[in-house]
Amino acid sequence: MKKPRRGTVSDELNITSMMDMFTIILVFLLKSYSTEDISVAASGDLELPVSTTMVKPKLAVNVVVSKSSITVDGTPVMALTRKPDETGKEWIAVPDEEKKGQMITRLYDRLLEKAEQAKRIAEATASEEHAFKGEILMQCDKELPFSVIREVMYTAGQAQFSNFRFVVYSSTS
Repeated sequence: MKKPRRGTVSDELNITSMMDMFTIILVFLLKSYSTEDISVAASGDLELPVSTTMVKPKLAVNVVVSKSSITVDGTPVMALTRKPDETGKEWIAVPDEEKKGQMITRLYDRLLEKAEQAKRIAEATASEEHAFKGEILMQCDKELPFSVIREVMYTAGQAQFSNFRFVVYSSTS
């Protein structure tokens, strides 16, 4: 008796199962790949303090208070000035004409605009991920007087930003 012949073997490569495997690997890598949400670059006249923190910055409204200006998300808001104290030493301050009490008016207007924009985006997307959380990422020069930082924080609080995160250089030792 003769054995029945099976179908002829094709010389072509069947890549269906290989494509399935690559698709699964690709999806796994895309899901597990972690990227930094933001990159923080300090300007030339800004020297951040050093800390041992290990917490990564999150995406938020970025306020930079350098020795010469205040910037919100890369847009300059106002210039800072230098005032002499009673000993004659100069210190950095917000110009008096820019303030209403402790609130910095131009900064308040810009932050309020950012808050309203974030709320509109949250309303349009209706997702918890884009909900307005009032988070602000602050980069402050380490030599700024606390009075300037206090006024910036007070102004941000009045503009509905109450969750502050300060950016520092990480010292890995």
